[in-house]
Amino acid sequence: MMGQLILRQQFKIFKMKFHLFILSFIIVGYSNAQIMPPTFIANNNTYPASISSNTSFAIQSATSGLTSNSYPAIKSEFSWTFNNTTPYTIQFMVTKTGQTTTNGGFIGFTTAVNGLSYSSSMFYEFNGGNVLRNFVNTDYLNDNIPFSNTLLGSSTGTQITTTYDGTNWRNYVNGQLKTTTRNTATWSSTGNLMIGNVGGYTNIIIDEVRFWNKVLTADEINKNWNKSLTGYEDGLKLYYNFNNQGYASENNTSIKYLTDITVNNKKGTFTNLSLTGTQQNFVTDIAQTNIYDSSIINLDANILDSYPGNDHSTSYGNTNNKSAFLWHDIYSSSNVFFFKSISYNVSDLIGPVLNADGGRSLLMNNIYGKSNTYSFISGYGRRTFEAWVKFNTLNNNSVVSIGNLANNDLFEMAVNNGKLILNTGADFASNLNIKSNRTLLANTWYHIVIVYDPYLELSQIPTFFTIYINGTFDNDYYTASNANQTSIDAVFTPINTTNTNIYIGNSLRPFSGKLGLLKIYKRVLSASEILNKYNATKARFGY
Repeated sequence: MMGQLILRQQFKIFKMKFHLFILSFIIVGYSNAQIMPPTFIANNNTYPASISSNTSFAIQSATSGLTSNSYPAIKSEFSWTFNNTTPYTIQFMVTKTGQTTTNGGFIGFTTAVNGLSYSSSMFYEFNGGNVLRNFVNTDYLNDNIPFSNTLLGSSTGTQITTTYDGTNWRNYVNGQLKTTTRNTATWSSTGNLMIGNVGGYTNIIIDEVRFWNKVLTADEINKNWNKSLTGYEDGLKLYYNFNNQGYASENNTSIKYLTDITVNNKKGTFTNLSLTGTQQNFVTDIAQTNIYDSSIINLDANILDSYPGNDHSTSYGNTNNKSAFLWHDIYSSSNVFFFKSISYNVSDLIGPVLNADGGRSLLMNNIYGKSNTYSFISGYGRRTFEAWVKFNTLNNNSVVSIGNLANNDLFEMAVNNGKLILNTGADFASNLNIKSNRTLLANTWYHIVIVYDPYLELSQIPTFFTIYINGTFDNDYYTASNANQTSIDAVFTPINTTNTNIYIGNSLRPFSGKLGLLKIYKRVLSASEILNKYNATKARFGY
């Protein structure tokens, strides 16, 4: 008996390693969004109308006649205690406009109560027009940072990263190390972050403000300086990206503060800012960043401009609003169109109902969705599906899938017999799937995630498929295989997904329920990322 058990375990390890050996060789436009129907807004929806616009922020109207307490600025709730041992990294993107010779701080930390004077502080200022100084305790450390992008009206920002490791300050410009300075003038105090005119005035446009409680490596900086972040990165304490909060160069006076994208939620309060026009306001994006989390599609019903939807008083199939037939990814050109049948014909277009449940969600009753773009995930490519779902039925219900309807080609997130399923087969009866251990309930919100990573190796035993429910691990391939719960054979018939459109439901089964959020990544989310994403969104769905 013991010999059989040892032989079985050795065979399993052989299968896993053999699979890794094999794998080593196989390596419609949308615009003019509609306004949400007033009846929906009144339907117990406490979430504010969201805005989809990638913007930067201009602080350009300060003049030499202003007193220190009237400078235009953004005062953050975020504070940091500086000393000669605590590491940190600060990042921002900036372009200079207006004056070419006047000096004045435009971002930094200050102990001043009003946040608008030097006091004891750490801040950045332009010296003339061609260098940037980083002052620490009023000493700029003989460390002028070259700043070549000083042309007035420049549409592209320059990215600055400064790290401090307890001994050296290192300054990077657009991801490249420019200067290194030893610790000669430390500042031991707690200051609040300020954006704007700190003790002076400098006309600037700023974007992508980030603060970390660690020293980013040169490799990390090279990878993130021109990429947007998720807000869940390890060590990221503050992140202002200025996106989806105001419209460029319009009247944004109803907006009272700037949103921190991290879970710390340290908002920035606008001070002496008109929030209208092209000065002291949101403006056209200078960041030119890309989505850093490798999301292929990012759909969130809580973003108003992603789905204007139809009125609760209308029925399914409302044809009065063409926009109601599609769900738009505001970060890309991808749309998901909705249909009554698997024919995916224009004549079968149908509009899900925009619902107040879950902040905002799309209510679908046996509907089929199909993206206008491909997933760009194929073969053995890594992937993660993430969704907030409330199921109408717990049988034969497909949330999202890619690939063809063939064994070991299809990759699907579904539910059947009350179990969340990571499915790779055209028929549930084939058992080419991993089922959740947890039994789900109908009419209950769940944060569900499925992951495929053929290259991940944990204790020399790969976990190819993994299921998470409400931020926590539920089941994986190795566990299911050891318990003889799956017919997937990762060695002799590995998954080989065809690059196809993204489907909500498929010809095997439609989707019936509510979707609040749907994201597909061309990478593997870590367990900590998944937990952070759940924690950051769970309040919206009643947890």
